[in-house]
Amino acid sequence: MRPISLTPLLFALALPAPSLAQEPDTDAWERAQSTAAAWWQRSRELADQAAADARRLLGDDGADLGRAWERARPELEEALTLTERQATLPERAWFGPDRNSNQAEIDALLDRAVALLSVSPALAQRARIRELNARIVELRAQIAESRQQQLTAPEQSTLLKTRADHAAAIARDQREITEVEAEIAAIERGFAAELRAMGLDIDDEQVRFLLSTVVGDNVVELGILFDNVRTLTEQLEALVAESGEDLESARRYYGLYVVLLQTLEHLHRRIEHQIEDDYLPRIDAIAERARTLAAETRTLKAQNPERAALLEANLEAQRVTGEAAAVYRGYLEDQARQIRTARAQLAGDIATAWNTYQTVSLSGELVGLVRASQRLLEALMERQLPTLRPFENLEMEREMLRLTERLRGPDQGR
Repeated sequence: MRPISLTPLLFALALPAPSLAQEPDTDAWERAQSTAAAWWQRSRELADQAAADARRLLGDDGADLGRAWERARPELEEALTLTERQATLPERAWFGPDRNSNQAEIDALLDRAVALLSVSPALAQRARIRELNARIVELRAQIAESRQQQLTAPEQSTLLKTRADHAAAIARDQREITEVEAEIAAIERGFAAELRAMGLDIDDEQVRFLLSTVVGDNVVELGILFDNVRTLTEQLEALVAESGEDLESARRYYGLYVVLLQTLEHLHRRIEHQIEDDYLPRIDAIAERARTLAAETRTLKAQNPERAALLEANLEAQRVTGEAAAVYRGYLEDQARQIRTARAQLAGDIATAWNTYQTVSLSGELVGLVRASQRLLEALMERQLPTLRPFENLEMEREMLRLTERLRGPDQGR
């Protein structure tokens, strides 16, 4: 990602407060009003200039990091303010805020900040690939239906579809699948390049596996947020260094850096809960349903030997679904463990950074700490990519894609 200059926009966050000590009340109030008005105007000018610079550097497509920062900054500022007051609140309160309600507000702010900062061209590519994969699943279902109807279709008819009609429909759908697969392959190459630009060590084959799984969406979202937080942290590091002896400004910039780390930890926690509370129960339900159907199919096969061929085909399909569900579950468990480990590391770094924010007395100390955290982010990013292995065969790849579509849909897969 091309670096952008957010210095003017961030500078507006740390303007020093006026000193009103030893002044008459009237003079102090007038001076404060005049100074505040001047600073407000200057802040707006600086923010407008920063936005213009970002648009000029990254294009006017509405999905650049400069604009994302403009929109996310108020959420991050408010999250910082609420985090500062967390320790002063009671554990529980009948009236007014307590630590639980305050944390809920912080989480809501971090949710919005994550959504605003997760901007990248890779998102549009991922969305298009998902659309195309869904279309392939739809076309294969149409082909299966056409083949089934072809078995009982007449050779000739003016009212009903003939076997030739169904054969033509199958050929047409197969041609479209070939065309769609070619488009997917082209987009995947660009998508892989985007991920590599973020620092993910991934080849084209691994991209196919990543995109075939529901957690792949989460991994991509993490990669995008990591990349954007890393870019913003570089800007904040420069601002901390430029603040010199102005400790209050340096602390404010460092506070924003801490909140950016919190967005990463928040996304890790959200993905961890999604895997454990949503994906794993769904994949277990799919596996259990496949086992139940297989038992029913074996009973039917024993009772109806004349339909043995059809029922054997059904058993094979149920077997593949069960195997794919087992592979999927193992993959989800592996990814949940990696997310948990990374989140624990982030939580420790955030606790240390927050303690530093509250106690540091020299701005120079903050520069080194932000720089050290850049290395932490890079190390964490390297560990975010799940274990990606090629598909055993085309049949398994197709079944994984089908399961992913079921997991993505609401109230599906149970």
